[in-house]
Order: sequence, then C-alpha cells, then structure tokens
Amino acid sequence: MEKKIKSIELYRTNVVLSDPDDEGSLKEEILATRTLYDESGNETERITFSSSGDAEERVITRYSNGNPTEEILELEGEVAERTTREFNESGMLIREFRHYQEGEPDQITYTYENGRPSLKLTTDSDGEEGEKYRWIYNGDKLEREEFYNEYGDAELVKNHIYSEEGKLSETEELRYSDGEQHRSVFIFDEKGNLVQEKRYNTKGNLIARTTVTLDDNNRISATEEETMLGKTRSEFSYDERGNNILLEEKAADGETITTIERQFDANGRVIGTEVVMKAAMNRPGQHYTLRYAYGFWE
Repeated sequence: MEKKIKSIELYRTNVVLSDPDDEGSLKEEILATRTLYDESGNETERITFSSSGDAEERVITRYSNGNPTEEILELEGEVAERTTREFNESGMLIREFRHYQEGEPDQITYTYENGRPSLKLTTDSDGEEGEKYRWIYNGDKLEREEFYNEYGDAELVKNHIYSEEGKLSETEELRYSDGEQHRSVFIFDEKGNLVQEKRYNTKGNLIARTTVTLDDNNRISATEEETMLGKTRSEFSYDERGNNILLEEKAADGETITTIERQFDANGRVIGTEVVMKAAMNRPGQHYTLRYAYGFWE
C-alpha cells in the first residue's frame, strides 16, 4: 500500500543567477517551500521561505468534517488575513467571512440552483454589495460567466459555446480594463481537450495563437505559439509510466531556448527538476534545479 504524504519540501539551487543583484548564493541549495498534509491528504500548512531562510508567507488551513473551515494567512510572522467558511449538510460552501486586522469582516455568500453555483456575492461590514460573480445556465449547460468589481463594472465575461452533441467546443473570454476590452478564444476538441488559444488586442486584431497537438494517449505532445515576436514550438516527452520527463522549447530557427527535465520516483512523484532558459528580449536567462523531499505518515 502506498504511503500517504505528510510533507513536501522544495529546495532550489541556482546554477546561474539571472541577475547579478539576485539574492542567494550560487550553487547553494535553499529551502523554498514546505507543505504539510493531514492523513486524509488535505493541505494543512504551506510556508514560503526567502533566500535567507526566513518564513515570508505562511498559510494554515483547518478542517471540519473534511471541509476547509478556516484559513489563516501570515506575512513575515504577522496575521494578515483570516478566512472562515460555512458549509451545508451536502458539503457545499455557502458563506465565507474574510477577517482583517482592522474593522469588521467582509461576507461572501454563495447561491446555488439545482446544485450548481449561480452567484458569489461579497458584502462589506456596512451591508454594501461589492464584487459579484454570476454563473448563467441554459438547461444543463453553463452558458455564461460574469464578474463585476466593487463598483459594478464588468471585468470578466466568459461565453461558452457547445457542439450539436452538447459538448463544449469554444469559450470566449472578455476582460475589461480602463475601458478597453481584451479578448481570448479557447477551442476544444470532441474529447474536451484544449487544442487552440487565440488572443486579440483592444482593436480586435489577432496578436497571439497557441496550437496544441495531442498524441495517441491524449497527452500534449507539442504546442506552437505565434506572437508578434515570432514563433516557438514546445515538445513534450514522456516515460513508460506517462510522466512528463522533458520539455524543450525551440525558436523558429530550431535553436533550443528552454529545457525542463524532470525525474520521478517509482510511484510517479516528481523528485527533481532542472530548468535552463536562454536569455531573450522579454526575459532573462535562468538555470536552476529543484529537489523535492517527501515525508510520509507511518
């Protein structure tokens, strides 16, 4: 019987610093994150460390009847935010309260129709309505999603389109910022796999396209991304167990610009990663390794 994970520690080693002013010593292994789990597999604590070993962020999650009823966010040892949650008898989230260092908590209420989410509404301590997220259905299909900020302005709209067979074929995502609209379109195959993403600028012109190729096992074998800066192709390789052990990103001229290699144990858990990224116009070069250390419940 496979052991249950009690903890995961992630260590990072910078083989090459991307910036001479970066903190951290070259080739010195540094603990980056530590995540703890209970015997049911629920995450109970996650700590992010600085390069000097100090805990920068700590998230504590407490459970009741398997539901995450309390979450505490600490920044540099001080409680920054606390969230408490209420669930109904079916385990569905119905209310959240966000407690801050000062003032009364905000309340987030979840409304369901036929067991499906229909409204997420934030109300402040004065009873004023704030952020709002709506799910809109047509029969048994999710047709539209809408997010409004605290001022009542739409920031996000998602329109879902279905095939004649009733399967999701396309999602149009509209984001609004400073009075401008940014549009993305996601196209799915008959199995529900994302096969293409297109992004448009505020004038409606296509500025980026990503095409996904799947292998016979329904895994991503390659992606091609076309932008105003040119075209890149990423190729994915798998071991006999189906683990993604290699990703190579290549420029249009065939030069390899990013390599990500992963090692897995016999149970399919990732135990090591090496990332090499060559410097480009829009990003610095990087070369680092990650090591995963697991602790188990007895």
